[in-house]
Amino acid sequence: MAEIKTTDKAALESQVWNQVQARYGEKPKEARQVKKSLDKDDFMRIMLTEMKNQDPTKPMDAERMSQQMAQLTTVEQLNNMGKSIEKLADKNSAQDRLAMSSMIGKSVTVDKSRFVHQKGAYSNLNFDLPGDAEKIKLVVLDEVGEEVFAKELEPRKQGSNSFNWDGVNSSGVASRSGTYTVRVDAENEKGARMQVNPISNERIVGVSFEAGQTQFLVGDPKTPQKVQFSNVLKMEMAAPEADDAGTKSNKKPAASAPASNQPFAIPKELINKVAAEAEEKGFPSGLSQEG
Repeated sequence: MAEIKTTDKAALESQVWNQVQARYGEKPKEARQVKKSLDKDDFMRIMLTEMKNQDPTKPMDAERMSQQMAQLTTVEQLNNMGKSIEKLADKNSAQDRLAMSSMIGKSVTVDKSRFVHQKGAYSNLNFDLPGDAEKIKLVVLDEVGEEVFAKELEPRKQGSNSFNWDGVNSSGVASRSGTYTVRVDAENEKGARMQVNPISNERIVGVSFEAGQTQFLVGDPKTPQKVQFSNVLKMEMAAPEADDAGTKSNKKPAASAPASNQPFAIPKELINKVAAEAEEKGFPSGLSQEG
């Protein structure tokens, strides 16, 4: 049998010892996590520790202790108030979502030129072309009207169009968060300038709650455009739907038929009985017994 070298034997013993220690030995203590903020329990713990370690010959002043207790109570009240405000905000958020959902089907007047951009995120810029455009220049302006970004777009068809802006300005730097304005200059195939009106009337087909922001979905239900509530200029009930002839239907619900004014038939036996009683009392009946 081959003789085991001293180094190999020491390594083997160390490995066995580590396995025994890992299985049966004392578990290593978890590293203490440093707290970045203190709550009311921490303030109470600090005060009790201070009272435990106070000098017996110079105990804590009663007035000072009252001040610390008052501070502790204030911290607790502020903490509870913050939790209550958070619950109220969550409740209002749910109510706001329900209220926004009730807007589906209404007609709105939208200003598509203004949009809110978040730094590092993409912004979907929507615009409507009155006809087919051969040349299109899209310009993004900041809050003071200075040009931030400009791009020549490929030819686009008439109707709703969009451009996804990555937020990078003409200098290659990410634009800061804020409110921006988009301007679109377009020309048709003959070189005539087209007037692109950012104000349009749209129908709300849905509501989006992505990334904590409430946005209306307008236009075609299959490919809707997102519009922020701040861009809505006017809201009204949807126009009446057109009938088969292509005209707006103003039909009112059919009213219930009035009660018939036709006289009801009186049985002949009843007529004869009334006539006989009238004659017995000496009153002319005026009724025909023959019917």
